[in-house]
Amino acid sequence: MKLIEHEDYLVFLPELPCRVVSSAVLNGGISDTEALLNLRVDKDEPPPWLPPAQTLTEKAESLQLPFPVTGMMTAASMRSLTQVCKNRGDLKVHAWVTAGLSNTRRVGDVADEIPKAGTINIGVFINQPLSDTALVEALMILTEAKVTAIRDLEIVSPISGLPASGTGTDSHAVLCPKGAAIHHYCGKHTVLGEMIGAAVLEACLQSLTKCLTQQVNAKII
Repeated sequence: MKLIEHEDYLVFLPELPCRVVSSAVLNGGISDTEALLNLRVDKDEPPPWLPPAQTLTEKAESLQLPFPVTGMMTAASMRSLTQVCKNRGDLKVHAWVTAGLSNTRRVGDVADEIPKAGTINIGVFINQPLSDTALVEALMILTEAKVTAIRDLEIVSPISGLPASGTGTDSHAVLCPKGAAIHHYCGKHTVLGEMIGAAVLEACLQSLTKCLTQQVNAKII
């Protein structure tokens, strides 16, 4: 696998075609993919905007990425990127996170219907095939780990003043190689579930801490 880091984007290129479950703007849901793109966009860019899927498609084409591409967008700085890898024998879990917190929310907060910049985007690659059921369960574990990190750092929603659980525009993806499933479950009682949770929790804590530090420094300046 290959991870390409740039100040305006992050690209993950697996060695083999993958199965993916995601909330991505481009190629979301459960599908096949050969590349994952996390694109930084300017939160202050004036209208008219291109549709997000078109923006991601054009960027993927300009980078000559293999299609199908799974594409996410964020206004967060790529300097918030954190990667964590966990290994157990032949099983490997690689998690990466970019984080922005200007759009922090608690689930159930009053809706404002206007998406704002500031997103926690998370990708997880597992090097062994999962069933679609296990992929969905892995996405659940990823989300629990994110919320745990936010609560551990005592981040609150500016809307309700209560402990936050994410931002209003988070995007997450879990990938694994296509093929006969080796893992049919990955809940918290399984080794794979443990590894996913530990990797995402550690990566989120580090990325969110970077984001919080940048916010403090910006206020001091």
